[in-house]
Amino acid sequence: MSEVRTKVDSKRPLLRYLVDKREGLRNIHPKELLTSDFSCLHSPYSLPDLSDAVELLVQFAKDGKKILLYGDRDSDGVSSTCLLAFFLKSHPEFSNINLEVMVSSESDPYGLCKEALVKIKKVKPDLLVTLDFGSSQADEIEELTNTGIRMIVLDHHEVPVRIPTNCALVNPRRTDSVYPEKKICTAVLSFKLVSAILFRMSDEFNKVYSKTEENSSGQSETLYFQNGVRVSKESIATQNLEGKNILPYPEDFVTSVPVEEERKLFYYQCSQIPDFFSGLEEETDLAGIGTITDMMPLTGENRHFVKLALQSLTKLYTGDKKRKGLSELLKELKLNPHGITTKDLGWSIGPVLNSAGRMGKTEEAVSLLLSETVQDAKSKAKQLLSINEERKERTKRNMDRVERYFARKPERTTNQIVFCYEPDMEPGVSGIVATRMVDTYKKPAIFLAPDNGDARGSIRSYGRENVLELLESLASHFLHFGGHPEAGGFSIQLDKIPAFEAALYPTADEWLSKDKERSTIHSIETDFTVLTEEMGERLLKEWKDLEPFGQGNPDIKLAIRNAKAIHLTPLSAGKHVRFHLIGSGSLKYMIWNKGDEFQKFMSEHGSFDLVGSLEENFYQGRTTLQFIVEWFGIASD
Repeated sequence: MSEVRTKVDSKRPLLRYLVDKREGLRNIHPKELLTSDFSCLHSPYSLPDLSDAVELLVQFAKDGKKILLYGDRDSDGVSSTCLLAFFLKSHPEFSNINLEVMVSSESDPYGLCKEALVKIKKVKPDLLVTLDFGSSQADEIEELTNTGIRMIVLDHHEVPVRIPTNCALVNPRRTDSVYPEKKICTAVLSFKLVSAILFRMSDEFNKVYSKTEENSSGQSETLYFQNGVRVSKESIATQNLEGKNILPYPEDFVTSVPVEEERKLFYYQCSQIPDFFSGLEEETDLAGIGTITDMMPLTGENRHFVKLALQSLTKLYTGDKKRKGLSELLKELKLNPHGITTKDLGWSIGPVLNSAGRMGKTEEAVSLLLSETVQDAKSKAKQLLSINEERKERTKRNMDRVERYFARKPERTTNQIVFCYEPDMEPGVSGIVATRMVDTYKKPAIFLAPDNGDARGSIRSYGRENVLELLESLASHFLHFGGHPEAGGFSIQLDKIPAFEAALYPTADEWLSKDKERSTIHSIETDFTVLTEEMGERLLKEWKDLEPFGQGNPDIKLAIRNAKAIHLTPLSAGKHVRFHLIGSGSLKYMIWNKGDEFQKFMSEHGSFDLVGSLEENFYQGRTTLQFIVEWFGIASD
């Protein structure tokens, strides 16, 4: 554990130290660290094919052509689909739009599978927009476009070498993308498309601004900008704009956050459009939810989207806003009306939206988010919470089976990857179960369950290993596979599972041998060590400006050495435990799922070391501070 000692008696002694430790934060301007507004966002027009997507949507909507939005069933897919659908349904410019919304069901394989193609062809859309899938399916896209369907793909997954023809593929990971961010979720891409449509309908669209500055050779050079993106002199010439209709760059315009030329200009242009930002404010909520639930790194633009989303959701809770469904969901979840937090997105809102897809009822989440009346929204929010309770029960049953499985076959936990499959496992929660297996065994894990005549599995990484590389090595066994470097999924025929498992272990050994730094010893890197008497709200305030915490910007981990526990209170028949530490006053310490293990440990040791994080907990109208213990034991020096 880290042995950085510190005091907490000056104004902000820890913030600079913590910022410098985090690669994604250390090089940004302090004001951009502390503040988030729309000036921090990049122009959407630097995304590949974004302009084409805008023109297609606007034209097909105005012409009354049938538009189909088809989203993936996970939280990012649902969020991105509903963000775009709600905008198109509610904006006066598209009052006569011919729009249909669909999402994949739990029984469907991922993406443009044959089942999806059948559904799409049955609807016969003139324009199809896929959300959160499609990048790697050029053959299927061309099969659809050859029937006369025009297509837009909004996606952030890996892009192959071959880009499909006759399709606007909006993906920041494209090799030809100049967009400054690569790891943004599809809900953010939906937000970008919406903001670009609003900009397209304004007088600022396609205006050209220029500024003259001295280049590295000491010569004067004129720079041109259009729609918040720097463009070449040749591009201006082809538009016959050179020498006329070119506006001076707004040098005197000041943003609250110092940003570079392109962001500053786009923000300036947007500020000239009446009600532009007020119209976009509510669109940030689903973009932030998608960012958190799809585990995007919380640095750069993602950090700003989440902070803007938290502000918007807090206003949504008590205000009369458009999104009735999301507002009622916040109330049913009994979240803090004075401030929605990142934890609320990742542990309350996101899982509830995800649960519908896991339980084969994705349309319930879509129906809630697109609710138009409070009464309808309240009913659908209750229904979604009921589905989430079903999901929790299914997860619990599967975890009980996993524990019994490894109790019977303990030798299986000695492999470098932990694998679990039995015919009585229940589908829909494989990702949650695989994650818990990783937490328990400190290794990459695969959980597999029967599903509609085949089996579907999830894989989760433990460290920095890329699980997609392993899936690609085993691709011959799968019907379909995909995902992110940290988390993947696949489907497989039941009769191929034994051969898959036999191939898995040697393939995984070779895969993991590439990571030279991988250790069999479980180590936790902490940010610093504190004394028990230093624990409390004062310490928490030192780094609050580093929020939001999540992927790429983890919560601050504290280490405490030689702690002594008092007032132990077992919870849930000993499964969890709450206690205090001598010296830290009334602060409560919580251990989840290892209560019995901790009580046994305490009976054998007088003092111990622990690692965990401070958090604010809102329950029954009160906010209290508590410490969540991640690890306890005797640390090696």
